[in-house]
Amino acid sequence: MNRALIVAALAAFAAPFAPPPLQAPLHAQDPDSVVALDPVVVRVLRSSVGTGSPFAVSVAAGEELVRGTAGAYLEEALRALPGVQVQNRFNLASGERLAVRGFGSRAQFGIRGVRVLVDGIPATLPDGQTALDHLDVSSLGRVEMLRGPGSALYGNAAGGVLHFESRSPARRMEGSVRTVTGSDGLRTVSADVSGPSGRGGYRVGVSRYAFDGFRRDPVVDDGSAYGRQERTIVNASWEAPMAGGSLRLVANALDMAAANPGSLSQTLLDQGDRQAFRFSVLQKTREDIQQGQVGATWNGPVGSLDGQVATWWVRRDFEGRIPSDVVAFDRSTGGARVLLTGTRTAGATVLGLGAGVEAEFQNDDRMNWDNERGDRGDLALNQKERVRNLGVFTQARVEPTPTLAILAGLRYDAFRFKATDQFLADGADDSGTQTLRAVSPSLGMVLEVGDGVELFGSLATAFETPTTTELANRPDGAGGFNPELDPTRALTVEGGVRARAGTSWSMEATLFRNDLKDELVPFEVPSSPGRTFYRNAGESSHQGWEVTAEGRPRDGLWMRVAYTRVDARFDAYEVDGTSFSGNRIPGLSPHRVDGRVVAERGPAFLEVRGLYQD
Repeated sequence: MNRALIVAALAAFAAPFAPPPLQAPLHAQDPDSVVALDPVVVRVLRSSVGTGSPFAVSVAAGEELVRGTAGAYLEEALRALPGVQVQNRFNLASGERLAVRGFGSRAQFGIRGVRVLVDGIPATLPDGQTALDHLDVSSLGRVEMLRGPGSALYGNAAGGVLHFESRSPARRMEGSVRTVTGSDGLRTVSADVSGPSGRGGYRVGVSRYAFDGFRRDPVVDDGSAYGRQERTIVNASWEAPMAGGSLRLVANALDMAAANPGSLSQTLLDQGDRQAFRFSVLQKTREDIQQGQVGATWNGPVGSLDGQVATWWVRRDFEGRIPSDVVAFDRSTGGARVLLTGTRTAGATVLGLGAGVEAEFQNDDRMNWDNERGDRGDLALNQKERVRNLGVFTQARVEPTPTLAILAGLRYDAFRFKATDQFLADGADDSGTQTLRAVSPSLGMVLEVGDGVELFGSLATAFETPTTTELANRPDGAGGFNPELDPTRALTVEGGVRARAGTSWSMEATLFRNDLKDELVPFEVPSSPGRTFYRNAGESSHQGWEVTAEGRPRDGLWMRVAYTRVDARFDAYEVDGTSFSGNRIPGLSPHRVDGRVVAERGPAFLEVRGLYQD
């Protein structure tokens, strides 16, 4: 465990012993149901307007996030939510593949195309890549999802936005220990302690995950599995009042080791053979990661305005073995965000206005070696990669009548990528820089047309830069960045209706279309098996609809069902004279139905979940 991890762990455990705060800023109890509200937008640029959101938003909170689950996988926290598709490969080395209306389906590992925040700290880096191996699912208290482009507020890789929040500190001292066991050596153990500190509060949690895997080792061939995974997460939060507002400190530490059994050929897959990819076993493919992060957020009055200040720092040490290479990098990333919002009235008109600035940095020191049966061979790449981003954004909300609200947003981002080649033995200096800029507007409207019924619609944009990993993976084997990769840009139009019947039932139906230019598409070359490269794919589109219904027909009985239809295709895509226009974009289910029914009686409960994917 490196020094950054130790520092973060010590900070986590020290949180309960911090000086007592002045008053308690504890949150109210989260509901244990999912409702279609607009907390994602409101949390970023808060407004006094009480009508709904012009964007499609889902919220999950309370017991439904952790009860009856292993507390180990992302998909457990996103069940029966429209527009979202999670493919759990039970492989920490590649992670779960997350797609929101088609954004993110290209990810070979980690999450792409979707902006993710954890306790107010961006898990999405300035270059657009996201790793959620540090997320402790067992400690979650709330998940907010913006199902569509949010670049006007969130910047890079915001084809959708996810915000995970850990449970708030308890009002009185409490603790818990939980363990889950399963087949193939699965075991999770989690524990947390929470309580007041003066008139504030703290929470500290530790979780441990281990899994032997279900893929047979074809080299040893004694029936044992290849794919052992271990992960330990420590996280903590501490809340206290400060300067008339609320201060929250968070810390997180991760230690992970995961063997990667690789993918199978179609022939072996058709035979139902669960063996690991033989070449991956011979090359000892795996990932070893240590990460530590700290962050602070403050919310409070700034004169007559409301203010929010956030800052964060992350340190990540990574070593990964893929069949062709051993890849290692040391990463430091961080940033700060400042927001100011205010509300004014003019007669019957209510105006909410907010503006913010966000600055981020990412420093990667990357080295690649040839993979010699799991050992480092000849050095192939040694370069420093630097990313700097500055974003300025504003949002205005006008409510000319009590039943109509209009929302407009605008953001400008400037990214500077710099690679410094330190491997000059090949006779070439591949150092270079790339500067990418984007202007992201959005416009939306929501209209209440009856008691509990509202119509909404929006026009929004998204953009996504290639990540440093994607830029550095060049098919020609050169260093530096791939000069042929361009960012993906998208325009989305959506509209729908929401309705409620008293306090028992609610529903939402949405139509959407995303038009994308230069979508990033992965491909492989025979000379580097197991390594992924990227190219731009002309024009593509994602279109479809979502319908979700939720209700409580009687006390102790709750149900929700969500249907998502996505038709994602390449509209104009040609490679070396071969046209792929009209082909479906892989990795996406055209039809998906996800439902949950929960019956409760006292402390006992029964949950039934059904999932159909075309």
